[in-house]
Amino acid sequence: MKTIAVIGLGRFGSRLAARLAASGLDIIAVDRDEELVDDIRDKVAVAVAMDATDEESLKRHGIHKADVAVLGIGNDFESITLATVMLKQLGVPRVIARAVSRTTARILARIGADEIVNPEDEAADRWAQRLINPQFVNQIEFHEGHSIVELKLPEKWAGKSLKDLDMRAKLGVHVVAIKRRESPEDPESTVRVELPSPLSPLTAGDVLILMGKDDDLEKLPKPD
Repeated sequence: MKTIAVIGLGRFGSRLAARLAASGLDIIAVDRDEELVDDIRDKVAVAVAMDATDEESLKRHGIHKADVAVLGIGNDFESITLATVMLKQLGVPRVIARAVSRTTARILARIGADEIVNPEDEAADRWAQRLINPQFVNQIEFHEGHSIVELKLPEKWAGKSLKDLDMRAKLGVHVVAIKRRESPEDPESTVRVELPSPLSPLTAGDVLILMGKDDDLEKLPKPD
């Protein structure tokens, strides 16, 4: 099982650690603040109150053996830079550091951070996409200019098959899968992901998982 160390348990770090642990990953949650550590202790495999810039503490708690370390320390630039350098020197394969500015991001990249995350920028981008393309339930960019999206089936498509719609030829969009409730009339019923059958009729409530160029995806029907 992959082990991920989440260092810094503010709003970003604590939510990330809890979500990752809930998905079944082995999480080590770290912060100097004992109260923050106590708040998450029951949600993760290991919760430790310690200084993440202390090499001996990192070794003692096995953080140097983690597959991934996410640094969400926040505005303490000195601590996040020292921790980044320390974790890379100890051999952590992938260090993801939170940056609060573009300057901070450039510095962290230069001192060894493998990836940089700016939650504020990413949240703004996600909301921009949701406002620009309200027809998409979710949108994930997997390559520049290309995305995977979830589209709630437009009413006018209900009863038609994928062959009827022929989205690949007409829109340049590929259908990857369909999310469908076991009982469409019951909003609490189990949702299943199915491989699309080209001849089966689509039903109201279906969610299509589509892949394509952003320019093509934006041509999909928008809600009224």
